[in-house]
Amino acid sequence: MHLPRFLLLVPLCACLLPAMAQEQAAAPGDAVHQEMQQIVDVQGTRDPDLRPYRTMLKGLDAYADHQRLAPGAPLRFMLIPATPKARLDGVTLHLSADNLSIPVPLAADGGFTLTRDKTAFDANADLVSNKKRDTLRWRADIHTPGLPQNVRRLGDLRLECEIRWAVEQDDLPFVRRNLFRLAGGPCHSSLIHVPYPVFRKLLAVQARSGERTLDIRITEDRQRYVPPLHDASWDDNTLLTLTYADDGNMAQAAPAAPMKAALRQ
Repeated sequence: MHLPRFLLLVPLCACLLPAMAQEQAAAPGDAVHQEMQQIVDVQGTRDPDLRPYRTMLKGLDAYADHQRLAPGAPLRFMLIPATPKARLDGVTLHLSADNLSIPVPLAADGGFTLTRDKTAFDANADLVSNKKRDTLRWRADIHTPGLPQNVRRLGDLRLECEIRWAVEQDDLPFVRRNLFRLAGGPCHSSLIHVPYPVFRKLLAVQARSGERTLDIRITEDRQRYVPPLHDASWDDNTLLTLTYADDGNMAQAAPAAPMKAALRQ
């Protein structure tokens, strides 16, 4: 049974009002902090708030299920600072359980990969770092090879969304989670906007597919943009060019637009 669009929109918006209010009140430097789920550590002790390895494996499953979105892109995750002042210097990452510690190699840029490890799975290990709570976040990092650093492929972003949704959906409050599902999921619904954070202030973001172009909305703090994940008229090979405020390549920025709804923690 399909609910009429307006009947679905009312409870969905009501559910998301607190998240939207948080965004409006947020300081510009907090964009990444709000956007990413935390990975924390309590110096060798297990903490129920940590991200379980079994949960992260749902991201690997989502990558396999939706790899057609970015067939040439490897699966990679990124560990990123939660605030502009935080750094990755000295950060280590490992799978931790009782009497178990498996190092996870971390690249200089914060990139890492996860493999299927039966020992870690059976031990119900957690993915943890050696830094304090709230200092780090994770995200999927899908990049089709050969693109410039300021160009994102829409299929890559869609796959990142599928991975994030697979990992995080069970952590959402029951009502919000099921409203998202009724709406078709955050990666497929026009009612839900999924913002993508950047580390430099944006001047503009433009999507191009053939001769078609589209100015992509960016948030008021200009540190996030909202690609048309749900819009099938923009194929997976659509390219989004990000122009940053300190590039000086454009005379005027596209106006920042408010978001109707957002997938937020």
